[in-house]
Amino acid sequence: MSAKPSKAAALLAFFLLLFSLQADAAAPLTRDFFRDKPRSLVKDFYISRYLDQNISSQDAQALLGEVNNMNWRLFDKFAARLDDFSFKRVSYCRHLSPLQYIGKDIDCIKIGLTPYKATKLPPEKLLRIASRIAQRYPDDASLFRLVAARDFNRSVQSGPQRFLRLFNQTGNSYRESVLNHPLPPSFLTELSKEKDFNRAINKIVRNPRLDRLQRSILKLDSSALNSESNFLLGLNALRLGHREVAVWYFKSSQKKAVRNFEKDKALFWEYLTTEDTTLLKQLLQESKEINIYTLYASEKAGRFPRNILISTEPKRKNAPFDIRDPFAWLKIKKAFKSEKFESDAARNEAVQRLNSEESESHIAALLYRYRDNRHFYLFPWYDAISALPVKRRALLLALARQESRFIPTEVSYSYALGMMQFMPFLAKAIAKERGIRDFRYEMMFDPRIAYDFANTHLDYLEKFLQHPLLIAYAYNGGIGYTRRRVVQNAECFGNGAYEPFMSMELLPNAQARRYGKKVLANYVVYARLLGIKDATLFTLLKRLKSKHHISCF
Repeated sequence: MSAKPSKAAALLAFFLLLFSLQADAAAPLTRDFFRDKPRSLVKDFYISRYLDQNISSQDAQALLGEVNNMNWRLFDKFAARLDDFSFKRVSYCRHLSPLQYIGKDIDCIKIGLTPYKATKLPPEKLLRIASRIAQRYPDDASLFRLVAARDFNRSVQSGPQRFLRLFNQTGNSYRESVLNHPLPPSFLTELSKEKDFNRAINKIVRNPRLDRLQRSILKLDSSALNSESNFLLGLNALRLGHREVAVWYFKSSQKKAVRNFEKDKALFWEYLTTEDTTLLKQLLQESKEINIYTLYASEKAGRFPRNILISTEPKRKNAPFDIRDPFAWLKIKKAFKSEKFESDAARNEAVQRLNSEESESHIAALLYRYRDNRHFYLFPWYDAISALPVKRRALLLALARQESRFIPTEVSYSYALGMMQFMPFLAKAIAKERGIRDFRYEMMFDPRIAYDFANTHLDYLEKFLQHPLLIAYAYNGGIGYTRRRVVQNAECFGNGAYEPFMSMELLPNAQARRYGKKVLANYVVYARLLGIKDATLFTLLKRLKSKHHISCF
């Protein structure tokens, strides 16, 4: 009598039935390709590519309902293919320059003329537009009149909601020239009750030119504001020399924090402000994360973070599924998410059935649970980079861990591809530089090729930047952004109080700001695991205070 197969074995058999080799990706995509593909960012990427082909309106229409996330880039591609006037009209109206809205119909103005674009129009022309749309869109007309008036007092008198819309949507130039005035205390009280005031706090504190506004929010009642706003108010108080006020805001930020990272950040800044070392001990005891704040506390205590796993201990080389097929990984995640396991042991057994040298990153993703307090710092496909200088290896691993957790087929909302998350245009440019004539975007789903392309890109970035944090900013936000906003910005990474942390927290680009801190933490851990003695967090932070030694623009 044969034994009954375990649930794990049955699940593995199910996976193997699901995975079949994709059709040759070099061939033109057809509608049949999408028939069995789950709605996802991966599918959106292929839909975007499909729309680049010479297809009919009917072909495009058939996939319209299959989109997972309709961003504007994808919308414009549909507009170009569909025989649909409404799509074409929206796309057309969105892309007009400010002066082109003069004389356009009311609905087109509503679609495309944003408050930011409105600031670029001469006041008299903007007032004419406001008069035209006033009957159908009175709120927009009132906002455009405010923009045209360029009057701070009138903006305040318009009420908290309209003031916040004006402030949040008009851009730095308008805010600096028109709205940088002290806010009346009674109006501040009204503003603090509005959810959109959190956005305004972010813009006020992170723009050094809004100094009058910064002083007016020094002792703001922040009880209705979120953790991040309280944190920023703490930084604002520090810059203005009010340490006790800053500590109060940092404590409030900790209480309101939803994510562990937010709490760690606020607790760390309370330590920086008070120099109370018991707060670092608290940070190490309570945090379940490895980040720059806990690493600082660890180095201060003379120890290395615990619970680091560098391998899933695979027993075979090849994965039982195609790791280069993005839809295969989607099906695995969906299957595990829907499966009700009898116990953690049964779940782990099912995961281990997929374990291999090729699939370590997938296994780590399936095993990872925040409450377990285990940190995977893997070395997948390490042989592909083992001949590189050790600091380059550490940097590649640090970037890959943050970009994709080493998942070879990751696709982002902006269609960045693969383990190293290359934007299609950059991947294509590097392929051309490397002389790859038959380049296909699917090549970025091969982890070895992804490492190779990233290594080439780092060769370019390191011609100008010699610090892992600055390289991370450039890898994420572009080298032009890093040059303008970091290297050539005299207010960034100087010798002021609380540097370099203050500059790291006040970087305006939210994505680059978070990304840089996480990559820096990854780099410190991998450097330690690889035996790089001069790559401690303390050493790297010290180097940031001398930008001329770590950049050559």
